[in-house]
Amino acid sequence: MPKPTFLNLPDEKRKRITELALDEFSTYPYRQASLSRIVSRAGIAKGSMYQYFENKLDLYRWLVTDELEARRTQWLENDSQQHAQADDAEASGPREVLGLFAGLERLVMTRIGFMLAHPRLARLAASAMEPSADDELRELHGALWRRQIDDLAARLSEARHTGEVRQNIDPRTAAHLIDALILRGTTNAVLERLGVDAHELLTKPDAGAELAESEWRGLVRDAMRLIRGGIEATAPLQAAQGSNGSHDDDVDTRLRPIARPNIEWRASHEGG
Repeated sequence: MPKPTFLNLPDEKRKRITELALDEFSTYPYRQASLSRIVSRAGIAKGSMYQYFENKLDLYRWLVTDELEARRTQWLENDSQQHAQADDAEASGPREVLGLFAGLERLVMTRIGFMLAHPRLARLAASAMEPSADDELRELHGALWRRQIDDLAARLSEARHTGEVRQNIDPRTAAHLIDALILRGTTNAVLERLGVDAHELLTKPDAGAELAESEWRGLVRDAMRLIRGGIEATAPLQAAQGSNGSHDDDVDTRLRPIARPNIEWRASHEGG
């Protein structure tokens, strides 16, 4: 974490060092990132960095846990003002109390919007979550990963308590699946639509404009339907019935049970 000497720097100098550090760690993998390049571009002595942070890992940890989160929060506040009406109309739950699925939908919308608006910061966030064989990074990666899974598991536990998801759902197992399909999966799907990967998005910051917002938001909703079909409780089915007793096509599809394979038949035929 930053030392008082860094926090007491003039605002302009502190912000410049921070921006240069963000550039360095978003452009290069951690091992290839260089404090020497940062101080050279900042026009300060290398020894000064050790008056500001303990070492390179300390600087990196602060960027990905504090600075990055502060910027994402600020972006979210600004973006939510612009999209409040649209989000209220599109979310799958009421605004006053966001349920699990509406909350997850909004979370993913926010992450993808942030990635397209700030590819440099999004790349840094993604790199911090990637598994690493580096001893220095493994502990940090593990802490960030556990925090994300813990948050998802807590949401799922609450949803199970309120009857929003099936009672036989294991929150932590479901959290890992949601992370893979919704958080990482939708991000990868959007990047594929753009024809770039996370690194290339840094060099093509305008690539995000090639994908209409309505298109990537629709992609998120498609992913949410897959998740709902797997874990949503069947209780809401009655509420979804119309006055004539018929079901909405989308609800009926999501809640239709998956047929179990006929293991006995298959085994007898495989034997000849």
